[in-house]
Formats: sequence, structure tokens, C-alpha cells
Amino acid sequence: MSNRLAASILRSAWPTTAVDRLLRASLIADDAAAAAAWRDFEKVADFDRLSNGEMRLIGVVAKRMRKLEPDSPMRARIGGFERANWARSQLTIGETARGLRKLEVAGVEMLLVKGAARAVAADAAARGRTLNDVDVVVGAEQMERAFDILTADGWEPAGSGTTLYQRTQLPATMCLNLVRGRFGNFDLHRGAFHSPYNAADEDVGVWTRAAGATLGGVAVRVPSPTDSAVIAIAHGALDAHKSSDWLADVAAAIDAGVDWTLFETIVTRRRLQAPAAVALGYAAERLERLVPEAPRARLEAAAFRRPFALIGALAETRPKSRTPGSFWLARAVAKQARLLKAPTRGGSAYHRPLPTLIRQDEAAGAGVLAVTAPIDIPGRVPGRAWDGFLDVTLLVELPPVARRLEFELNAGGRHLARLRASVRASVKARRFRFRLALTLAACDENPLLTSAHSRRFNSDAPAALLERYAAAPFRLIACRATGSPRD
Repeated sequence: MSNRLAASILRSAWPTTAVDRLLRASLIADDAAAAAAWRDFEKVADFDRLSNGEMRLIGVVAKRMRKLEPDSPMRARIGGFERANWARSQLTIGETARGLRKLEVAGVEMLLVKGAARAVAADAAARGRTLNDVDVVVGAEQMERAFDILTADGWEPAGSGTTLYQRTQLPATMCLNLVRGRFGNFDLHRGAFHSPYNAADEDVGVWTRAAGATLGGVAVRVPSPTDSAVIAIAHGALDAHKSSDWLADVAAAIDAGVDWTLFETIVTRRRLQAPAAVALGYAAERLERLVPEAPRARLEAAAFRRPFALIGALAETRPKSRTPGSFWLARAVAKQARLLKAPTRGGSAYHRPLPTLIRQDEAAGAGVLAVTAPIDIPGRVPGRAWDGFLDVTLLVELPPVARRLEFELNAGGRHLARLRASVRASVKARRFRFRLALTLAACDENPLLTSAHSRRFNSDAPAALLERYAAAPFRLIACRATGSPRD
């Protein structure tokens, strides 16, 4: 394959035109070239409909506007964008620092990654880096302990299900998002990298090379510039559809001083050659960073030796455009292939409802509308285990939106089973029947059926969004348990 063709293939994963112009306006040293990039962006941009990725980069450009385009009619508005992004980031840091302090007092070591690590950096562009959450690595051995400390302090898992359910998933969870109040947003990681780039034995080096820092008055650690560059590439390769902040982070790491021999070693061990080749090519050719030619060439050659992995990496690394195209399909295929290879989360099986129809009069004799209901197990002997089957029928009243329903069976402090169903927007009430095998330990109480949220948000989220994902109240229509005690 010719060098020209290989370069063209890698460039296909570079940012879209608008984002490229913003990155160049923000980050290249040549003021004249940066100003030209800004003018090209401003000429065609709709400032009332900026994409999320564009909005996140506007703050980085704002500090250069006096040099780039002092007479721009958008200068004041862009300054407003930057101040709003910064203020929101500071509120997130302030609220999340309360959780950091709890972990610090408990002796949990913390490593900041991604935007949180940039927030403590001294470079001029760090202020413009938008921070919607704080990414904190605590290590695999501290994951459960950190989770318990934070949830006891009022933090709630943002994902579907109860806190009890989420805790059962922790052994196979790489990252968990927790929220509290209006601005608290905490991403708890067991490692600095996610699947398929995580390798627990390699993470030791990340911690060893990390430096001390503070965020919100709390002692933390931040990765070395070399590790920061690799971490940015690994996360950007999976989340590039959200924004191109990661390329700005790569540029900042290069400016801080990357050990290129170590960089190449880490990238090779984690099999990150394809996204690294894309990032280094973009940093060198578009952001005008000094990247040694030899390691870049070796990484590109290694990437092309794994063509299927390369195609998937290119699809996931390129930001989404506003219109569907071949990259959308390729990204979807690559993401599904990656998820299939990821470790399976254990602890609970999903149970789908049996086909059933609603009767107009059945709510009249049903129980009260609630989000929890005790399940009676007839004939169960206290202090003895029980095996059998549970057959429950629920009538759920719904808001007029398509949504997913989550129910759980829990016994005291133990999660037993998860029930899930989906409904169309036009459905106002729906009858669901679930039949499942159930095993209770001798120490278990009788189970409690609980309706769980599908997703949690900060308290300032729109009411319609909160309603759509909230726990759905239900009436317990019928419940039948058949089984027997066992020793």
C-alpha cells in the first residue's frame, strides 16, 4: 500500500470541517493561520445551532479572540459561551469535590483523568476545557469501597436500576457515573482505560508515573504527559462522536513533553495503534505539533497489519456528522463488536414479560398505586432456603412517551432478579406478567418488588426528562409463588 493511500485512509477519521477549524483556531501557534481558520468557521457557522462538540471547543478559542479577530461581531457572544462553560465546570468541580473529600478522608487514592486532569493543569487552554463530570480512577481493589462511601453520602448511580442492583454489577464494571444535586457528576473508574484497551498489569505504571496535584482542595494524582496522551487517545477512540476535546488533550500532552519511546511501548501493549496513528497524524499535520516520524510510521504500519481492527477504529474515532452516512453504519457495527467482546456483567438476569392483554376493569380490584410491593411466599419456613417459581402481574400507568420499564426483586440487602419491558408512546396503561425461577437463601427476607428508574439525572434536568426515566408506579394485580423449602 502506498504511503499516500495509507495517509488518506487515516485522514478519513479526522474531525469534520467545522471542528477542524475550531481546533486549529484554538491550538496552532501561528496566529495568522489560526485567524484564517477562525474566519472560515465563523463565515458558515450557525451560532444558534452549534453542535455539542463545537460548543465545547468555543471556550478554548475565546482566549485567542483578541488576536484572531478583534473586530468579530461574535466576540462578545463567544466570551459569554466561554464564561458559561467555565462557570458550569467550576460548579461541577465544587459539588464533586465533596465526594472527593469523603474518599480522601477514607484513605482512597485517586487518579484524575481526561478533563479533570486538565482542570488542574497550568496551561492557558485548560480554562477553556469544558468539564461536565469529574473522572476519577480509584483502582480495582477500591471500587466497591469507594462506591459505598459515595452512595452513603447521597450520590446515586445514573444508570438504570437501584443502588443495590448497581452494586451487584461492580465486579464487572469499568466505570460508573454517579450524580447528586444540580451539578454533582462523578465518573468512578476501576482503571484508567476501558475495554478493549484496559490491562490491569499495565495500570501499575500509570500510577507510578503520576504526579501529585489538588482539585477543589483535595489531594489527587494526575497522569504523566505520556500517559495522559495515551489515555486521551484510548477514550477519544471510543467517544469521539461526542466531542473532539481529546485531540486538544493530546496536543496539550505533547506540549508538556511526551516520552515517545514509552508512548510507543504503551500503545503497542494496549493495541491502540490505529487510533494512535490517527491522533498523531492529526496532531502533526493539522495542529502543527512536533511528532517524531519514526514512531508514527511504525504505529501506522502496525495499524494496517490488522485491517478489521483498523476499520472499526476509524469508524469510532471520527466524530459524527449531522447527516447519516457510511461512517454511521460502520461505527454501529464496530461498537457492537466491541461490546460483544467486553466482559459480561453478572449478578442478575433480565426477565421479559409474557404476552398479555389489558382489561379495562381490572384496575378496580387491584392494589394501591405504588413503586414497591411486598411479595408473599406462602408456606415458606422462616430460616430455611426456598426454591420455586414466581408469577406476578402488574398494571402500570405511564406518561405519554416511549420508554423502558425496570423492576427488581430484592430481599433485604440482596438483589435477586431484574424485570424489564418497553412501551410505546401511545400506551397510557399496560398490563405485564412475569414468570421466573426464584431462589431464596435461608437468611433472606421475603422479596420486595420495586419499580426502578431507567436513568437518573442532576436535579436541574428538564421535568419532562425526569418523568420519562423515573420509576413507574404500578398496581400489583396478581401474585403466585409455587415452590418448597430446602435445607
